[in-house]
Order: sequence, then structure tokens, then C-alpha cells
Amino acid sequence: MPFTFWRGIPLDLVIAALVTAVMIFAAMESTDQPARQVDATVIEILLFVGAWTAIARRAPRTAVIGASVSFYAALSVGVPSFTPVLAIGVPVLIAARKGHLWWALSMVALAGLISVPHRLSGPGAEPLGQVALSSLFDISLLLVMLLLGEAMRSRSAAREESALRLRLAEQQQQRQLVEERLDAARDLHDVLTHTVAVVGLQASVAAQTIESDPEIAKQAVARLRAAHQEATVDLRSTLAVLREHDSAAPTEPAFEGRQIEELIDAVRASGLDVSFNVQGDLATLQPSTELVLHRIMQESLTNVLRHSTAERVEVDLDLQADAVEVVIRDRGGLRGASAVRPETRSAGLQALAERIASAGGRLDYGPADDGEPGYRVEARLPTGVPR
Repeated sequence: MPFTFWRGIPLDLVIAALVTAVMIFAAMESTDQPARQVDATVIEILLFVGAWTAIARRAPRTAVIGASVSFYAALSVGVPSFTPVLAIGVPVLIAARKGHLWWALSMVALAGLISVPHRLSGPGAEPLGQVALSSLFDISLLLVMLLLGEAMRSRSAAREESALRLRLAEQQQQRQLVEERLDAARDLHDVLTHTVAVVGLQASVAAQTIESDPEIAKQAVARLRAAHQEATVDLRSTLAVLREHDSAAPTEPAFEGRQIEELIDAVRASGLDVSFNVQGDLATLQPSTELVLHRIMQESLTNVLRHSTAERVEVDLDLQADAVEVVIRDRGGLRGASAVRPETRSAGLQALAERIASAGGRLDYGPADDGEPGYRVEARLPTGVPR
């Protein structure tokens, strides 16, 4: 039998013994007449009545009914009368504590219905006033026991509810932490993709112009070094989120608002002709929206450089009051391995589309829809879109 079943039994037995002892003492001091002398039989009967208290925690409804019925049965065979609170008070309290309020209340009502007629009738009938006063006192004590048990139950339920809320809050915090780590992992992917693309492009420009135009080569090397420094800062802040080394460390990659223009300049420096048309003021963009917009343009322009034969790309940006729209088009075909596996071009865009859709935006991509060769990326972002 499980150990938990036996836990608390010594305490139950001690309480039952105390209740029984008090009932025996009350019977001996009772002035109820006529009544039997407190002999061995009466003590055995009171032991039986008190035994119900010992099982009250494990079978509260059975105990409160058994104690009530056996107490009034004992009175009917001549056991000296005493207050029913001694016999059924503890079972009533425990029944209410266990959530069986109506069962306990029913036994309290039964105490009034049985004790009053019993005391008003028979050879030892008591005066009506005395019966009314003492019965009111007994019922009041039983109601106090009942309310105390209900208060204990309510307090326990409040503690359990508080503990449940705490567990739910911890689970929510864990979910948020997982989401933050996923966002940080996506940022890591974006930073690495962008940095590798820029480094490769600038290295290519430097290699091609180091003899013919050293000045352009120097500029390409300077851009390469700047990209390296920027990527180092971004990677450190992103890895800090993943590792949780320092809660005060920055959790967003550095983004100062001019990286869209710098991205366009870097792509142009690689030799691709980029037409950048903006309707509105870039300075009015919120940082979170600007960051997502930068990622869309970065992924799209990097795809053009990697996968397309296009020599020109058009970037149209429309800054509206409640949304931002961007369209990126090129007029080239696929080249290299991308011609064999065209899906490689859209892998990063697919991940971006899912993230933007979850924030209420939209990102579409695919071949140009005007019958001309090329590829298009179109996105609409609500202002303030989360990263």
C-alpha cells in the first residue's frame, strides 16, 4: 500500500482519541436525567462515535454522516446528553475543508432537527427556552466549524491557483525565451548571409581593380573591413542572446538607419546597376520596420548577385502612412547551379515570408509577371512590424 495512504494516520488517531476523551468526560459531567451511568458499555459506544473522526480526512462524507447518525443513536439508547459539537464538529470542519460544504451543512441542519425534539420530549424534557438557547449555541458553533473549514479550503484553492498562475507565467516566459532565441538565430543567419555576400563582392572588386584602379580597390578593401567590424558587433550581440551571458547586453543587431543606403552602395560597387526610387522620407521609418525592410532588400539583392545574369535591378520603395511597400525587379535569367535548382534562390525569401506574415505583412516572390525574363520580390509591411 502506498506510503502516502499512511501519512498522517498518527495525527488522525490522536485527534480521535482527544475527541473521544472529551466526549467521555462530558458524559460523566452531564446532568441529563434519566440517563445511563457511564459504564463500560457507554464508553464503548462513545469510542465508536469518536472513531469516525479518525477517518474524516480520508472519507469526509462518510465520517460526517456516520458521526451524526451514531451520536444521535447513542443518545437514543440512554447515553448522557452533551453538545453535538464534540461528536461531529471535527468531521464537519474536515468535510467543508475537503469541498463537501453541502454535506456538512446538511448534518448541521440534522443536528437542529433531531436534538431539539429529543430534548423537548420524553421523561427528561427540558424547558423550551433552555432548549432554544443551548441549541442555538450548538448550531452556531457547528456553523463556525463549517465556515472555518470552508475558509481553509478557499485559502488552499487560492494558493493552488496562485501556484498554477506562476507555473503558467514561467511557461510563458520560457516560450518567449525560445522565441527570442529563434529570432536571434534568424538574425545570425541574416548577418552571416549579408556579411559573406558583401565580403565576397568587395574582395572580387578589389581583385579586379587592384592593378587597373588602385583607388577603387582601396575603397573595396575599406568596405570589406567595415563589413567585418559591423558583423563582429552584430554576431556578439546575437550570440549573447543565444547564450544568455549578460541580460544587459544588446539583444538587437546594431542598426543606425543608414544601412539601406549602404546596402545599395555596396551592391552598386560590385558592378550591378541599382535603380533606387523612394517615395517618402526614410528618416520616418521606425527602427523595427527599417530592419525588416533591410533584410528583404539584402536577401533579394544578394540573390540577384548570386543567381541572376541581370546587370540591372530596380528597387521601388513607397513609404505610406500605415504601411511600407517595396518592389525589387531584375531582368536576368538564372545562372550556374541556380539554373539547375531554381528553388535555391527562394529559400531565404520563404523564411522571410513566414516571419512577415506572422506580423500581419505580406511578401510575394517569383518570376516576373509581365512576360519578360527576370525575377520580382514584392512586400508590404505594416508600420512598426516586429522583427
